[in-house]
Amino acid sequence: MESFSTILVILVVLISSVAGIAVIQRREQAKAKLRQQVAQYRYRANETANILENFATIPIGEEARRLLLQYIQLNLSAANNLDPSDPLIARNLLSINQNLENPQSNIDKQRLTIPSDFQQLNILIKRLSTLGKYMMRFKDIKAMNTTLVIPAVNKIMLLISEAKICAYIQQAKTALQEQNYVSAQRDFQIAQQMLDKFSRKNSRFQALENELKDLINATPQEVAKTNLNTEIESQPKSENEGDSIFGPKKKW
Repeated sequence: MESFSTILVILVVLISSVAGIAVIQRREQAKAKLRQQVAQYRYRANETANILENFATIPIGEEARRLLLQYIQLNLSAANNLDPSDPLIARNLLSINQNLENPQSNIDKQRLTIPSDFQQLNILIKRLSTLGKYMMRFKDIKAMNTTLVIPAVNKIMLLISEAKICAYIQQAKTALQEQNYVSAQRDFQIAQQMLDKFSRKNSRFQALENELKDLINATPQEVAKTNLNTEIESQPKSENEGDSIFGPKKKW
C-alpha cells in the first residue's frame, strides 16, 4: 500500500512537472511571438522613416509625406499596443503624431533639382519610380487615407517626367559638344514631344519649356555654356549612398 502511495505521488509530481514545463514553454512561445510581431512593426516604421528622410530634399509633395507619416504612425501604434512598456516606441509615436499635424515641407514648393551627372540623374529617376510603386501599396490599407494615394503618385510621376525631359536635354547638350548634331536634334525633339503631352503645364514645366526653346535656338557654343536652372553640380557619391530609397536603418 505504501509503495502504491509512493508511486502515485511520483506520478503526480511527474505530471505536474510536465504540465508546468508545458505552461512555461507556451508562455515563452507567446513572448517570442509577441517580440517578433513588435519587431515587424518597428521594421516597417523604420523602413518608411528612412524613405521619408531620403526624400527630404526632393519636392515629392505633401500627399506623399502625409501617407508615409501615416504608415509610420500605423505601425508604431500597433507596436505600442503590443508593448506599451517600451519607452522608445512611445517617444517615436509621439514625434510622428506631432509631425502629422503639419506634414508640409518648404522643399515641395521648390523646383526639382537635377544632378548634372547623368548617372546620378538615372538614380534619381529610379528612386522616384520605386517611391511611386511604394505609394501604391497603401491603396489596400483601410486604416490610411487612401484618397491621397493617386494625387501623391501623380505628383511623383510628374517629377519622373521632368527628370527624364532634363535627361534628354543633357544628352543633347553632350551630343552638341561632341559635334553630333543629329543626336542632339533628336534628343531635343524627344524632350519637346514629352513636354507637348502636358496640355496644362505647371510652372516648373513652363520654365523648362522656355529653357528648351532657348537651347534649340542657340548655337552649339552657347548651349555648351548653358546650365538648366534645375541643375545642381555633380557631387561625389559617399560610401553609404546607394540607388535605393531605403538607405541606412534607423535604430528604432
